[in-house]
Amino acid sequence: MALIDRIKFEGSPNEIVWKYPSDEISTAGQLIVDENQEAIFFKEGKALDTFGPGTHTLKTGNIPILEALVNLPFGGKTPFTAEVYYVNKAIFAMKWGTNTPIPLEDPKYKIVLNIRAFGDYKFRIKDSRSFLLNVVKGGNRTTNGSIDEFLKPNIVRGIGDFISEVILNNNTSVVEINKFRDESSTAGRVKLAPEFEKYGIDLTEFNVSSVNFDQNDPNYQRIQKIITDKFEIDMLGDKYQQKKMFDIGQAAAENEGQGGGAMGAGMGMGMGMNMGQMMGNMMNQGGGQGGTAPAANDPAARIAKLKGLLDQGLINAEEFEAKKKEILSSL
Repeated sequence: MALIDRIKFEGSPNEIVWKYPSDEISTAGQLIVDENQEAIFFKEGKALDTFGPGTHTLKTGNIPILEALVNLPFGGKTPFTAEVYYVNKAIFAMKWGTNTPIPLEDPKYKIVLNIRAFGDYKFRIKDSRSFLLNVVKGGNRTTNGSIDEFLKPNIVRGIGDFISEVILNNNTSVVEINKFRDESSTAGRVKLAPEFEKYGIDLTEFNVSSVNFDQNDPNYQRIQKIITDKFEIDMLGDKYQQKKMFDIGQAAAENEGQGGGAMGAGMGMGMGMNMGQMMGNMMNQGGGQGGTAPAANDPAARIAKLKGLLDQGLINAEEFEAKKKEILSSL
């Protein structure tokens, strides 16, 4: 095989590692390294001399580690065998996401939810030697896609930890985590960067774009009910128990005739009428002689209705918060 006098990267832009196809090299040949690249000589599985961007003449004194290993004579054009790996040190942007739901216990309500999370990240090779020895391990080509597949399990393993950390720091529930996307992104990078660095990779950016839940999950619905009940308690104060009694009476009236015959119907209707009168008196307290206000204008009812629209996905969280603020400001 003819000796190679000129070594140059001939891979594609999405290749992070590309191995020069020949190992028959000679001193006095040229090694060309482009911007955002490094070239590393390997011999017998050992990483030897490293070259940054520029055109380098392979001569004794210029490749001291390799020269010592193969005992090159001084001067002249001498053949030797070695492998040359090019490492692309540009920044690569990738997407990440959970293919299957991840179980996560809500630290506030102690209820397990299945979540799916999505986002993006950017990385670059920081330590070429460490990357080649710990990740590539002698392969001829390594693309950004294959490294993405290598890194994603690390991301998925860390999701539960950094999301739980954000929830605890803000004393909130997992179902409200999307309010803290920026904080989640920062916590994710802090959590994952040391793992990436073990492989010679710098995690330059990490973003959480969304955390999703199955709204038909009974556990999700349990948490939503807890939040709704708490909101009603905060809004109604000592009138909350009266409202709950009214709800029970109304349910009994709606179920008249089921399982109790005429007696059940009468009890249901009686409870419904009594609770309705109680609720009317409750809502009119402080109203003076001005008559009763329509139930549709009651702030708690309006907000509860908005919450129902949010749970059904008919409005988003931002719209809910804006409308709720508008209702509360009118009090």
